[in-house]
Amino acid sequence: MVLFAGGLFSAESAFFAVVPPLVPRLVQEVHLTTTEVGIMVAAYPAGVLLAAIPSMALVDRCGVRMTTMAGLGALVAATLGFGWGGSALLLDAARLVQGMGGAVAWAGALAWLTSTTPTGRRGTAIGGAVGAALVGMVVGPAMGAVASQVGRGPVFSALALVLAVLALAGPAGAPAGGRARRPLPALLRLLRNRQAITGSGVLFIVGIVGGTMGSLMPLMVAQHKGGAATIAAILAASYLLGALLNVLLGHLSDRFGRLVPTLFALAIVASLLPLLPAFNALLPLSIAAGFAGAAVSALWTPTAAMVTDGAAPGPAGHAVGVATMNAAWAAGGAGGAVVVARLADSAGFVPPFILVGGLCAATAVAAALSYR
Repeated sequence: MVLFAGGLFSAESAFFAVVPPLVPRLVQEVHLTTTEVGIMVAAYPAGVLLAAIPSMALVDRCGVRMTTMAGLGALVAATLGFGWGGSALLLDAARLVQGMGGAVAWAGALAWLTSTTPTGRRGTAIGGAVGAALVGMVVGPAMGAVASQVGRGPVFSALALVLAVLALAGPAGAPAGGRARRPLPALLRLLRNRQAITGSGVLFIVGIVGGTMGSLMPLMVAQHKGGAATIAAILAASYLLGALLNVLLGHLSDRFGRLVPTLFALAIVASLLPLLPAFNALLPLSIAAGFAGAAVSALWTPTAAMVTDGAAPGPAGHAVGVATMNAAWAAGGAGGAVVVARLADSAGFVPPFILVGGLCAATAVAAALSYR
């Protein structure tokens, strides 16, 4: 189960991370504006948001294995669609479906994992799972750089094949779904838990930061004469460092609590984001963007542990927790990417990064005051 979940998270995340290095080429091929780039980046979290509630209902009724396989099927179709789509509409639709499939697959696999892990080791388990996802995100930018040279079709077809093989190799045994138990009571219980609310709020900001970085950072690198390989290197380095930080923060959150690692990562992000547009050279921009991206990625482990700590016991209860996490992140990612891209279109890159950095600082203060 651990190997299967890690492989699933890694493969799905590789597809998510493959897009930013393709942005400069897609701008040329499809003639996208900055706002349209933001819409394409936002399509994935929008799909996650749409599938968040259906995913927890599917786990409740059909069980974690069937839910995970349904999500993998949607991922295969979306991967092929993005690889061979030739218009902005098709690309946006493929990203939307990929977000929906990712939400369903994550809900099944992560609920399976966390519901069978003791609370005292849950942060470590989540850290390993998120670390596996970030390993995929290390590979994804390199694949994007290759796709920018040889074309999207062959690269994305190969990734679809990997997803299909993963579905066939999935474990046969899993907690079975039963009669529908209406996940609303579990959701209400979660929404009354202050830890879960704090974690969901931070994940909302993580979505905004991710949407900002995914849509604007590639454009800033292109302005400094950097290409797809440079964007891929920045993302790969940030995700690799983020994977290590997630494993570390998972252990720390089990030992010292969930709040301290969260505040530490938020402080780094709030400090670095406003500085990114001020760099006039590619190298310092790349280094700062890499560290900022790693700190954003590291926020997933302690905040996901906050949410799952407040979830009802059992796979169905933890599916509600995973769906809540996905919805919080997706709402921030979908809305944030479009808003900051539109702001950058009209006012340049400086105001969006100052705004988002200020949001991170305010979130750290609010989390410190509200967490119990």
